[in-house]
Amino acid sequence: MTEKSLEQNYSKFVNVLIFIFPIVIISLQVAGDIVLFILAMMGIFISIFQKLSPFVIKEIKVFSYLAIGYFTAICLSVVFSGQAAELAHYIPRDFYFLFAPFIALTLYKADINVNYLLAGIKVGLIILGIMVSNKLLSGAYRPSGVMNANVFGNLAVSLFFIALVFFQHETFKQKFFTLLSLLSGLLIIIASGTRGAWLSFLLLIGVYLYFIYKQNNNLRKKFKIIMVLTIISLLSIGTFNQSVNSRLQNTITATSNWLSGDKSISAVSERLIMYKKAINNIQDVPFFGHGLRTSNVTLFKNDSSPHGKIAVGYNHLHNAYLTNYYNGGIVLLSALLLILFVPLRLFLKANSQNRTNPVFIAGVLLTVGYASIGMVNILLGDTYMNGFYTFFLAIFMLMYAQSVKISST
Repeated sequence: MTEKSLEQNYSKFVNVLIFIFPIVIISLQVAGDIVLFILAMMGIFISIFQKLSPFVIKEIKVFSYLAIGYFTAICLSVVFSGQAAELAHYIPRDFYFLFAPFIALTLYKADINVNYLLAGIKVGLIILGIMVSNKLLSGAYRPSGVMNANVFGNLAVSLFFIALVFFQHETFKQKFFTLLSLLSGLLIIIASGTRGAWLSFLLLIGVYLYFIYKQNNNLRKKFKIIMVLTIISLLSIGTFNQSVNSRLQNTITATSNWLSGDKSISAVSERLIMYKKAINNIQDVPFFGHGLRTSNVTLFKNDSSPHGKIAVGYNHLHNAYLTNYYNGGIVLLSALLLILFVPLRLFLKANSQNRTNPVFIAGVLLTVGYASIGMVNILLGDTYMNGFYTFFLAIFMLMYAQSVKISST
């Protein structure tokens, strides 16, 4: 077998894994982990036998440093917590970031075909839509695949927008398949009952429409009108859904009642109390924080109120930024902000120079979506969210670097 055929077979195998990952990450337990493990082991093998370091390859260097920096900050939060022996067992949940540079190296050595990725996303959304429909028909409340309903809804939003971004560059047959997957994705998002996912969905719709508006040279006015009408129709489906309206109305009512002094327990009041107490005590956080997953125990261990007894049972504050600050101090919070906003800045800068490249828009929507999720929920603390972000950020940052390199030559 020639060297060229070996490279072709290698690329085909990697593209098959790229196709599989979006299908299994939120539908089958462990399957997504296996895909990432294979990619990481391939990268380690390449690094050893070809003497390549992901930290010196220009196309993946930034991603590699961001990922290993975040993992290092996690480790420091444990080491300096004074409870290293008790907290060290949480570190493996973040191994995705330790192995992320090698996953990127595997992708770098392959000829990535984005069509495999998109096909996997669409098939994944359709399969999940069928699963959710079956569970709804059997009377299930907030069906959520193999994970927490909040994480399920948030990841479905990310898959939805990645598929949507590439829509305008597809053939008619591909567009039909994409529309089917988007409708399935919308069903999943609504059925998950995740209020944070709905808010993130609305934010990303606005960001996406902004990018469509800026493409004034390459999109006909008629197509823009059709896209806007389609998105409005999708939003209308959600607006008139009883579950969506009920949960949003409950949120507004509970928030208003809490601000008026009502101390009754609800999901909304629990979050508001956690936010308030965290902000009021923010000056007492050590430089390296109190330790991984200790935010709620630190704040509520001496709180005997009904809300305090509930809050101490959580391992996060329903806000990623506050949680990371309490867990790892300024170091971990900085690492989180860097891994979110450094890629965002790169994607935005690239988009300002090339409005039509969907990779740049997909990268923006991925990072903005995750940043918005972190306002009301856990972020990069759940294994599914970690694996999902690692995988897609690695692909989009590599494709971004390759696109920029081509355009500059």
